[in-house]
Amino acid sequence: MRNALLIDLGGTNLRYAFFIKNTLSEITKEKIADEDFIPFLTKLLEEEKSEIDDLVIAAAGPNNQKSINLTNRSLLIDSNELKTRLKLKQCLLLNDWEAVAQSLSELNQECFLPLKSGAPSNENTLLIGPGTGLGVTLIIKGQIIPTEFGNTFSPTRNMLENFDLGDSKKFFSLENILSGPGIEKLYEEKFGKKLSSEKIISSALLGDKEDYFIIENFLKALVSIINDLVLSFSCEKVILGGSILNTLKPILKTEKILDYFLSQINPKYSPLIERTQVDLLTEDEPGIFGCLAFLKLNNR
Repeated sequence: MRNALLIDLGGTNLRYAFFIKNTLSEITKEKIADEDFIPFLTKLLEEEKSEIDDLVIAAAGPNNQKSINLTNRSLLIDSNELKTRLKLKQCLLLNDWEAVAQSLSELNQECFLPLKSGAPSNENTLLIGPGTGLGVTLIIKGQIIPTEFGNTFSPTRNMLENFDLGDSKKFFSLENILSGPGIEKLYEEKFGKKLSSEKIISSALLGDKEDYFIIENFLKALVSIINDLVLSFSCEKVILGGSILNTLKPILKTEKILDYFLSQINPKYSPLIERTQVDLLTEDEPGIFGCLAFLKLNNR
C-alpha cells in the first residue's frame, strides 16, 4: 500500500492524518483560511520525511471525481492541479458524507449507539448529519450515492411551521434550518436574540425552555426529512452523525424523539418505519477513516 496524506475538509475545520507503512497516524484538527489550503498541504508534505505518493481529500461539496467546489467555502479543489503541483502519483476526491459512508468498512460496532431498534429487510442505508451544512448520503444496493439534498428548497416552508414561523427568505434551503447556522437563525428569528448553536444546545440540555423549543423542533424537522428519504429510497437502516447530534445524545435517546418517527409519516407506511433501524455514529473522525477506506479501494 502506498503512503498517503488523508484530508477531511469541512466548512469549519480541517482534519488530517498520514497513512505510512500501513499505519494510520494520529488525527489532527486545524482551522485554516481558504487561501492557505494549498500552502498548508505543501507544508505537511515537506515536513513528513517519508515519501508520500497519494493524497485523499474528503470535502463538503459536490464531487465530479475531478474537482469539488466547496459549499461553505470559497474554494475549488482540483485533483489534477494538486497532483501536478504537489508532485503526487494520485489525488482522490470524495464528498464529505461519501467519506462517512466509506468509513463504515473501517469502523466496528462500538462506534455506533443504537437509538431505534428495527428489523431491516434490506441493506439500503441513509446517512445524514447536520453540521456547518447538512450531509446526506445513500447506500443503495451496495452503491454509495453522495447527494446535495441539504441545498434543496422545497421542504423548508412546512418545516418553519414547527417553530411557529412564517415564510422567510432566511430559510431558503434545507440546510438553512437543519445545520448549526440554521439553529442560530431559527433562534434569532423566533426570539430576536443572537446565540451560538453551541450555547443554544448546551442550554437546551440544561432545560432552558426557549432553547429546548428550538432543539426539539429542530430534531422533529430532521425526523420528518429522514422519514421522507426512508420512504423515497426504501432505506431500512439510518445512520445519524456529526458533532451536533452526538452532543444531543441525551435528547435523542428519549422516547419522545423516537415517537416522531411514526407520527411524522402516513400511517399506511408505518410498518416500514417500524422495521427501520436508527443508529448514531459516535466516531469523532469518520471522514479520515473514509479517506483510508477509499485509498485502499484505489490501491488494490
